[in-house]
Amino acid sequence: MRRLFIFVCTFLMAYQWSAAQAQDIYQKYDIYRSPFRVLANKIGWTVSTGYAATNYKHDLAGFYFYQDGENQLILSKQNELGPVFSGYQHWMSNPTAGEEVNLDDVFDVPYDYLENPVNNPDLRNRQFIGDADTMGLSFSSIASTVPVMASAHYDFQKFRIGLGFQYERHYMTPLKPSVYQEVIRPYEPDFKQTHYIKYFGMMGYEFYEFWDYTFVLEVQLGRAKPGKEINTNAIGIGQNFYTNIGVNIEHNLSEYFRVVIRPSYDIKSYVINLPDASSIRHTNSAFMVQVGISINIPEIPRSPMASDHVQLKHVITDPASGRLMEVRGQPMWKKQNPKVGENHRRLWRYKLKNRRKIDPY
Repeated sequence: MRRLFIFVCTFLMAYQWSAAQAQDIYQKYDIYRSPFRVLANKIGWTVSTGYAATNYKHDLAGFYFYQDGENQLILSKQNELGPVFSGYQHWMSNPTAGEEVNLDDVFDVPYDYLENPVNNPDLRNRQFIGDADTMGLSFSSIASTVPVMASAHYDFQKFRIGLGFQYERHYMTPLKPSVYQEVIRPYEPDFKQTHYIKYFGMMGYEFYEFWDYTFVLEVQLGRAKPGKEINTNAIGIGQNFYTNIGVNIEHNLSEYFRVVIRPSYDIKSYVINLPDASSIRHTNSAFMVQVGISINIPEIPRSPMASDHVQLKHVITDPASGRLMEVRGQPMWKKQNPKVGENHRRLWRYKLKNRRKIDPY
């Protein structure tokens, strides 16, 4: 522990010394830089959109399942099963009592021959009841999702920390049963679309660099609020938390401008409470791919002199104030320190449009 304390203290002192050395140059020559720009430059801003495949899934362990030509109902097994089935519908979003139905004699024909298409030409419209535990019954589907995200983060060495907001639009599809597909119909939620609004904090670590590419492992932790299509009064308390784990692949066009591709996996679920005090958990985790841009506000302005064509960062005398100021010669989406030939990596004579003029063969 003592060695760790000494190491941390030494690291912080070395960092402060290097920062002081850099600052001394500006103080020594009285080079002006806007304090607001210097502060704003430390914050990275990112916007992105993309596509996600959201896996809506739930199992009916602990429930009876009932189906006929018009209804699909569930009832907790804590209730006794009698000649009248009083179950619940819309169990994914807004559970309400379904129509009470009289159960036929389950020992009567054609129940002994449910799999016989001769006796049951339309099995999915006949009365069916089963113990979901015995059957291992669950439902699942993939919903297409469009996420739109905006975030801000602060970089310190290879670490980053920040906050963000994300809006997601979900396009639902019927959930297919895991068993007895020839008998049980896909479950159709009572909503075709819904949305989620997410607020999150994030932490990241830059673990690899390759040429102009940076790879950042990033974790988001936050709350996901569903749209009005899902009755929030029926959702269990504390069920809105989610976790997202992803990798930012950042192509650095300059030190201020990056194109970001972010594959990630979203882990979330919610619990719906039924009126009889039973509950059912729905998972809706997702695989996402988002594409966007990330920028930092430059800490120094472009050169105000029209005749200044220097590509490097350099110091000039401000024509307005007469004091020394540091400026850049490139727009923020180009490299600010290109050295020789960075703007034109291929010589003029080797460009495709000029190649024939030099070598007609």
